This record gives sequence, structure tokens and C-alpha cells, in this order.
Amino acid sequence: MSWSDPDREDTTIYKVVVNHEEQYSIWPEYKENPLGWTDAGKSGPKADCLAYIKEVWTDMRPLSLRKKMEELAKNPPPPPPAPDPNRPKEKSLVERLCEGDHPVEAGLRPERTTALLKEAIDRNYVHIKFTDTKGGTELGVRLDRDSCNFGGADFESGTGTVHIEGGLTLDYVKVKCVADLDLSTLEGRGHLVQASAA
Repeated sequence: MSWSDPDREDTTIYKVVVNHEEQYSIWPEYKENPLGWTDAGKSGPKADCLAYIKEVWTDMRPLSLRKKMEELAKNPPPPPPAPDPNRPKEKSLVERLCEGDHPVEAGLRPERTTALLKEAIDRNYVHIKFTDTKGGTELGVRLDRDSCNFGGADFESGTGTVHIEGGLTLDYVKVKCVADLDLSTLEGRGHLVQASAA
């Protein structure tokens, strides 16, 4: 029978060792304790040491975790505060864009030019981008020609202003977009009006 035979009887004398977290293990008695481990006061055959550990190590959680759990049990954290009924509800995007005028620009691809804006107007469908929202909000507006005013615009020279009005649906709400654009910058001011209030 060789020394490495698994069936060979283990005659090594072991000792029970414990670390600062009160976790137990066994270690050959003739060896120096591994770093951070101390004698628990029990030695003998492997089976005896394991039986001792089973008897004394009833809670296998590290000591620091046990202390933390005990502290939480004694001093539970306060419950989260109840929602304040008086706290103003955060306004929706539609509500925010309906309040006052906002900076806008013509949403044109691949570049912003008066020629492309004129083409969009001729198609009765213009993109207006509200630039003061997070990431910007670009809306496709179907023009209401009767409410629009292009009389003060010179598209060839890129001067003057255009007044745009048209409908769309934003976040399931029917709204009207009203915007005035300066052709020299293709920027201006605009706002939304809820259809029910239009």
C-alpha cells in the first residue's frame, strides 16, 4: 500500500484552529499555524477534530457579518419616508413645451439650409426641434397652411421670418406646434398648444 493510497488510514494528529472571524478548520499538529489562525484547544485524529468543529461551529457566518446583522436587528434602519402628497408632480414633456416660448430650430437633413426648409414647407411637413429639452426634442409638424405666414420670408436670400403652425401627436396627446423661425439662422422660438385648448 503506497503513501498516496486513498484507502490508507490517516494517522496524522490534527488540531482545530480558528481565525479572527471565528471560522474553524483543522491543521496538522506538527505544522506551524497558518497566518491569522490560532489554536482552538482541541487536537486528535481527523474525525474527532471534525466532530468537535461540527459541535462548536453552529453559525458559519463570519463574526463581522454576525455582528452587523445583530446591530441591524437592534437598530433597524428607519423606514423610507412616505411620499409627500404636497410635492408637485413632475410635468410631462407636453406640459413643459406648452408653457411659455422655447428655443427651436428647423430640423433639416443632411444640413440646415433655407432651400431645404422651403422644400419641407412645400411638402406641408416640417421638422421643428425644441433644443432646451434633454437631448433635444424633434417633432414632425403637418402644416396648417391657413395659420402659417410666409409673407415676410425671402428664401432665396435667406432673410426674414416664417410663422409655422401645424398639428402632431406627442406622447399620445394631440397638440399644435407654433414656431417663428429667422431664416438667417433657421432658429427661433416656439411652443405647443394642446388640441383641446387650441
